Amino acid sequence: MSTTAPPVTTRESTDRRALLAGSTLAFVLAAMVNDTLHELAHAVAGLAVGLTPTLSPFSVEYAPEGTVSQQVITAAAGPLFSLLMGLALMVLARHWGRGLVRLFFLWLPFMGVMNFAGYCFIAPFAQVGDTGQVLKLLDAPGWTYALVAAVGVAGQFWLGYRFAGQVRRYARTVDAERQLAFIAWIIGTLIMVIPTTLQVVALGVEPAVVFVVVFYSCAVGVFGPMQFIFHHRFPPGDEQLDLRRVNVTGIVVTVALAILLVGLAFSGGVTLG
Repeated sequence: MSTTAPPVTTRESTDRRALLAGSTLAFVLAAMVNDTLHELAHAVAGLAVGLTPTLSPFSVEYAPEGTVSQQVITAAAGPLFSLLMGLALMVLARHWGRGLVRLFFLWLPFMGVMNFAGYCFIAPFAQVGDTGQVLKLLDAPGWTYALVAAVGVAGQFWLGYRFAGQVRRYARTVDAERQLAFIAWIIGTLIMVIPTTLQVVALGVEPAVVFVVVFYSCAVGVFGPMQFIFHHRFPPGDEQLDLRRVNVTGIVVTVALAILLVGLAFSGGVTLG
C-alpha cells in the first residue's frame, strides 16, 4: 500500500503562502507598536511625576533624573502597562478585524505580556532592564531576583499555552500552525533585526542596554514556537482569516512606522512636556 502523501493543491499552496505572509507582516507591525507603546508608558509616567522625558526607540531619558521613588515609578510603568494592555486585549480583541488586522491583534496582546515576562526573566542578569532596575533601586534581596525570574519563566510557558489555543482557532493542520506561529516568528524576528540595529547604532547605547534590546528583539515572540508544546491540547478550529498574499496597505504602514522609529532614533528623540 502506498504511503505517498496526497499532492498539495494550488489553493492549499496559496492559502499557506497567504497565511505566512500575513502572519509575518502582522508580527513585525505588532512588535514595533508594542515597543512604541511600552516606551510611551515610561514617558507618560515621567510626565505624571513631574519629570521631562525625552522619548526614543528602546529608551526614555528624564531631566532631571528624578528621585528614587520617581525612578521606580517610571521604570515600572513600561512593563506594567505592557502586562495590563496584553491581558486586556487577550479578552477584548479576540474577534477584532479580519485578515491582517485579526493577526495583528493575535500577536500584539501576547507580545505585551511577553514584555513583562521577559523583563522579569532577565532581572538577575541585566539590571539596566526595567524590572532589574526597579529591584536595584529598591535594594531588593537576592532571593527576590530569583523569584521574579521564576515568574518570568512561568509567564513564558503560560503564554505558549494560551497562544496555542488561539493559533488552533485558525490552523486546522500542523503545517498551517508552522506557517502562522513558527516560520512567521523566524522571518519576523530576522526582519526586526534591521530597524533594531539601525536604532541601536543611532542611539549609541551602552553594551548592557544593547543586550536588553537584542534580547527583546529575539524573545518578543518566543511564545510562537513554544505553542507547539501545548497545541495537542486544543482541537482545530474553523475560523477563516480571509488573507491576501500581498497586503499593500499593511506593508506601507509597517515600512512607514519603521522609518519613523529609525528617524526618531537618529534625531536624538523627542522631548515631551
